[in-house]
Order: sequence, then structure tokens, then C-alpha cells
Amino acid sequence: MSFDFSINPVNHPLSAEFVAKFRDVSSPVANDCYGRRNIMNAAIKPVRKGMRICGRAVTVSMPPDDNLMMHAALHSAEPGDIIVANTSNDRFSGVWGELMTRAAMSRNLGGLVLDGMCRDSDWIAQSGFPVFSCGTCARGSRKEGPGHVNIPVACGNVVVNHGDIIIGDDDGVMVIPHQDAEALLPLCLDKLTKEAGRIESINSGSAKPSWLMPALEGWQSR
Repeated sequence: MSFDFSINPVNHPLSAEFVAKFRDVSSPVANDCYGRRNIMNAAIKPVRKGMRICGRAVTVSMPPDDNLMMHAALHSAEPGDIIVANTSNDRFSGVWGELMTRAAMSRNLGGLVLDGMCRDSDWIAQSGFPVFSCGTCARGSRKEGPGHVNIPVACGNVVVNHGDIIIGDDDGVMVIPHQDAEALLPLCLDKLTKEAGRIESINSGSAKPSWLMPALEGWQSR
């Protein structure tokens, strides 16, 4: 096997059933609970408002202007998986389009995140398949390689490993390392419960948070 070419098997460390417990967790909630770390560059956005992803990462690394490894990952991923691709920050070719989206939908994949460009964006937006990219480019790409599937990659300035949990919505894309997910889940669910209580208080007219006055008094005593 060439050093510049590898397709590693899908071998997720977390079950799909466990990952599904994060489905009600937004990217801001996950980011707050993880110490405001691991949120991707804000340039990566969904092609249409309202798209959401939550699944296990299948990672791709490839050179600019080439999507051979994207096709390999697409046909290696399991239902619900999120393809996360490092395109070497390519801004000059669309490495994902309608045909690949149709193939991903036929395999029941969970979505796509890439630090490059897609094309056929209007069709993708109408299809409902969640694609998060840095923008669009009509120009197609080569299929020559090299590249890698399921190795650690950098996407949106965040390291992503095969099997990490990816949460994406209109606010951004959050990466939860698979080894931290079990400890993070109860923190996220607890925050959702507390925020629901806070919303109830706001709706009832009790808008002042309990932490506000102690924080202000702390400043006054300095």
C-alpha cells in the first residue's frame, strides 16, 4: 500500500444508539459543556437553513481538486454516518454534488462536512440531505487521488478522528471526541433541563438570572 493512499475500515467505537442520545443537543449547548472548544471555523455552513446533523465521523483526507477518496468514503460509511473531509482548503472546485448526494441518500448516510466547496447546491438544498461546506463552486474535480479514509484529519481548524460525534446546525459544527462523549452527555442533558427552566422563568416574568447580582456584587467589592 502506498503511503499516500489508504482506506481504513469503518470500526466505530460508539454505538449508533448511544450517539442518538445527542440528537436534541445543539452545537452551542455541546460547545458550552465542552469548555467552548472544538467548534469548527464559522465559514463552514449548511447549504440551507434548518439542516442538522448528528452522527459518527467517517474522515477523508484528499488533495485539492480531487474527490476520489470522497467516493471511497461514501461507499464505506454506515447508515447515519457523517463524512468529514479535509479538502486541503480547496476553493477552486466543487468536490461534492447532486450525484454524490443521491448516492449518500441511497445509503442513508447522515450528512457531509467539508472545508471546501460543493456544487449543485440548489438541488442539494431541496433534497434535504444536510451538507455543510465553505461555499459553492461550479467547477468539477478530478478522481485520481491520492488520499486517505478514516485517519485523523483537520477540518475547520478542529482535529476529527474516525468515530467522533459530529453535531451540526445553523450555529456551527461541533466535534465531540469519541473518548469524551460518555462523560459529556449528562452535562449536555443537564444544561438542556436548566435552560428549559430558565425559559419558563423568563416567560413567567422572572427575567433576572440568579447569577447576575452575585456577579455584579463581586465586581463592586474589588
